[in-house]
Amino acid sequence: MRIVLLLLIGYFSLFSHESFIINTHIRMLPKIMALDSRLSSKIDLSKVVFAVVYDSNHKSNANTIADEINKVHNGKVSNIPFTAIALSVNEVTERRDISFVYITQKCNTKSLKKIASWGIENSIPTFSYDVSDLDYGILGSVAIERNAIIYINKNTLKEGKFHFDGTLYQIARLIE
Repeated sequence: MRIVLLLLIGYFSLFSHESFIINTHIRMLPKIMALDSRLSSKIDLSKVVFAVVYDSNHKSNANTIADEINKVHNGKVSNIPFTAIALSVNEVTERRDISFVYITQKCNTKSLKKIASWGIENSIPTFSYDVSDLDYGILGSVAIERNAIIYINKNTLKEGKFHFDGTLYQIARLIE
């Protein structure tokens, strides 16, 4: 009985930690998107699209995250109207109206590399749930340590010619 109780406590603490991370991403990532200083020159500001990207059979999870982003931010961040939508890896790379990409958890290596190269080529910021995805060319991630820490891949930042407000560079940790 004790073992079952310990396993349940471990499971629920892991689930609550994962939920906390996703909720942090939901609140922070649209604000990071708004710090993209080239956002207004890329697209019509009335059509800013925040893509929540999923791989394989995680569409419902991505839809839930996109819906929550829309609900929390009420379609606007820093006076920039936007909408969050769930898209597959292939759907994202075929579209030209994407302003920011958030890759949900459990994405395979091939998909990560595909999104990273597409983001670099089009100067579209790509952020991921998992900091280790920066190894595949993803631009950034938000990790929870003692505080929320924004990690930016320095090589991808240069290669993709991304430009953000100086505030992001002051608070983010650049890694290679």
